[in-house]
Amino acid sequence: MKFLATSTTATTTTTTTTTTTTTTTTTTTTTTTTTTTTTTTTTTTTACDICTTNYSWNRTGIIVADTSSNPISDPRCVYFQGSDTIYLCGHQVGYIEKWVVNAASRTVVTSNTVDHTDYVSFDKYGTMYSNNHASDFVQSFVSNSLSGTIIAGSGSSISGSLNHPTGTAVNENLTLYIADRDNDRIVKLDKNATSIVTVINTNGVISKPSALLLKSSSSDQIYISDEGGQGVYLWTFGATNPNKTLTSVNCNSTLDKPRGIKLDTDGNLYVADQDNKRVVMFCVNSTEGNVILSFNDKPMDIALDPSRNLYVLLDNGILYKHQLL
Repeated sequence: MKFLATSTTATTTTTTTTTTTTTTTTTTTTTTTTTTTTTTTTTTTTACDICTTNYSWNRTGIIVADTSSNPISDPRCVYFQGSDTIYLCGHQVGYIEKWVVNAASRTVVTSNTVDHTDYVSFDKYGTMYSNNHASDFVQSFVSNSLSGTIIAGSGSSISGSLNHPTGTAVNENLTLYIADRDNDRIVKLDKNATSIVTVINTNGVISKPSALLLKSSSSDQIYISDEGGQGVYLWTFGATNPNKTLTSVNCNSTLDKPRGIKLDTDGNLYVADQDNKRVVMFCVNSTEGNVILSFNDKPMDIALDPSRNLYVLLDNGILYKHQLL
């Protein structure tokens, strides 16, 4: 889909006429000086590419996960795992909850040791990873275990410190990637490693690294949302600069403090555009976003189920399901 963006520049020079009259007893002389004006108008029209998609979602969401009567306190994350299970976290709730689709209520799945959590992620064996940005560590929970183990940062046996860790991501080889926000970097912890290793220095390009999302489970590229800025970045491990910067939306606006990000099976990227109160979709290989949902409250995180229905967790603690049409 192409939108036309037009800009016009006009330059005007004012006409000035000066008349001088001199009178004597015998002679009258009149001198007139005229300056000619020129007006130039330049119009520039450029094409703005917004991806064309065959997908659309019901703009009226359905409240799910018992969040109408029991909203998430200070909500932060939603994660769709498997075919029917959603995990939810709040900033200082102290635990993580799950909701099985069509269940009447949520259940607590961790002990009361999960605090200041921003996101959760899972590996292929079902182990869950969560951050604690106040205490500067990341912990893991083996499937169906209430108790977590600190695996990186303060309190772990791993060499290397973290400073306000946020998002995590895990690849097929069980390498864990961590957004080390206040150190302006992304680090990795390989399986059985004894220290964390820096794989990306953001060098101030990203203000507050937030969510992480691998381009694929075997990729050496990762998406990073900037909760303190106006973009989402695709970055190759070890590179000095990002491969792609995603910030422009509908040719006339930008992202503003984006948080949660998700990919569908086609490679399209979905962004919780927090301060603009909307969800934006970037089609695969496109750098121009398309607004697909708008809200009265801020979206904190998003999730997709296998049928591509979109779940949006708002800052009022309500989780909405938007059906794919």
